[in-house]
Amino acid sequence: MRKRKHKVLNLAHRGASGYAPENTMAAFRIAKEIGADGFEFDVQLSKDGVPVIIHDEALVRTTGAKGYVIEHTSDELARLDAGVWYGQDFQGQRIPTLEQVLQTYGDLYLNVELKNSYHEMPGLEEKVIELIRNYGVEQNVLISSFHHKSMQTLHRLAPDLKTGLLYDCVLVDAVTYAKRLGASALHPFYGTVKADLLREAKAAGVQVNVWTVNDEEQMRLCAEAGVDAIITNDPQLLYEVLNSVLD
Repeated sequence: MRKRKHKVLNLAHRGASGYAPENTMAAFRIAKEIGADGFEFDVQLSKDGVPVIIHDEALVRTTGAKGYVIEHTSDELARLDAGVWYGQDFQGQRIPTLEQVLQTYGDLYLNVELKNSYHEMPGLEEKVIELIRNYGVEQNVLISSFHHKSMQTLHRLAPDLKTGLLYDCVLVDAVTYAKRLGASALHPFYGTVKADLLREAKAAGVQVNVWTVNDEEQMRLCAEAGVDAIITNDPQLLYEVLNSVLD
């Protein structure tokens, strides 16, 4: 049987967000059932310092509630409906905690994105590290953020954990920059990735994980170019594409 030249991870964006409400346990469960290698999700701190899983700083889009995540305690957030906006079948889905996700899906590859670019969240890095250690999933986790100083801090606190630098532009000397910050991976928008970046990253042992790729042809091009992971809203389609990309 022929095999692909290069293993490309299939990472469901905010869980299987094309099939279920993003960043919910339903979306994570479906991603696993589809056959994704893992999933990407977003972490913020609640008012009482609990790492919770939600993308937007404001609550309104996915829960209908007023205010910001950081203004509400974890108990208050747990009472919100994070699923009904997507469809009645998902009514009653809650905002998960990071602990719930690590406890349930620690066997998958987990891309934990810290959403600490808009609001300062002192202690977020330490709390995430502590939970990862508690559940012994260090080898299955990569932590990323658009807040590169946060990734530098996290690397200083836990140099054994993998970190990724998110960006949506053409980053000059990206591989050198990643190595300087101690990052294990670059997480560019897929449309900015060129062959020279992939060559330089591979030579330096830096992963290139691209986001958010939902088009079949773009998935194929990224896989054939040799990226390490593709983050997508449609892990079912990506699963089929990756199985068709052969030697």
